[in-house]
Amino acid sequence: MFGDDLIPEEVTELLGVEPSQSYKMGDERPRGSQYYKTGGWLIKSGGVPIGESREGEEKFEEWLSELPDDKFAWSSLIEKFEIKARLVGYTDQWNADYTISPGALNESTKRGLPLMIDPFLSLDEPDV
Repeated sequence: MFGDDLIPEEVTELLGVEPSQSYKMGDERPRGSQYYKTGGWLIKSGGVPIGESREGEEKFEEWLSELPDDKFAWSSLIEKFEIKARLVGYTDQWNADYTISPGALNESTKRGLPLMIDPFLSLDEPDV
C-alpha cells in the first residue's frame, strides 16, 4: 500500500502483521541520495516458478489467505491509501497465461483488495 500520509507503524499496528518493507514519504532510500516520494508498506511473498504444476497459483492463494481478514482494518486503510495485491509474472513466451484460483479471488475479495496482474515478457536469446 502507498500514500503520502502513510505511517508504517500505524499500519503494522492496525493489521497486526510486520511488513517485508516499509517507509515514510521523505525517508532516504537504502542506496542513499534519493528519497521516497510517498510512503509504502509492503508484504512480499517471494518468487515461485510457474510451470506445469499449480505451485505458483497455490503460493499466491496461500499468501493472500495469510493476510489479516479484519474487514474494518482493510476498509479504513483502503479509504486512505492506494492498496492492491500485485501478482508479477515473468515469462519468455508470448502466449503465457496465469491462473488465479477461486480461492485466491475469494481471499482478495474478502479484504476488498484489487488484484493487479503485472506480466513481464523477456525474449532474450540464451547465451550459446
